[in-house]
Amino acid sequence: MNQEAIKTAIRELITDIAEDMDLDEAKITDDALFIDDMGLDSMALLEVLATMEKKFGVSIPESEFPNITSITKCATTVEKYLAEKGA
Repeated sequence: MNQEAIKTAIRELITDIAEDMDLDEAKITDDALFIDDMGLDSMALLEVLATMEKKFGVSIPESEFPNITSITKCATTVEKYLAEKGA
């Protein structure tokens, strides 16, 4: 799976979360920061990460979480663990 497909999946998930949280969907861009720019809270961010792990069958160590601040960084991290898994 390429990075663009991963980004699309993340964008779709965040759009769903944004609707539930009444957030501005126009702020959902690849390089916008999840918390500072998009307005996601820490629980929503954990939901994104947990869903990505499940959807792509990877395990992302908690030590990576502070570095996953945008759609691009999330996709890069998922791609990294997919490669390690040999997917």
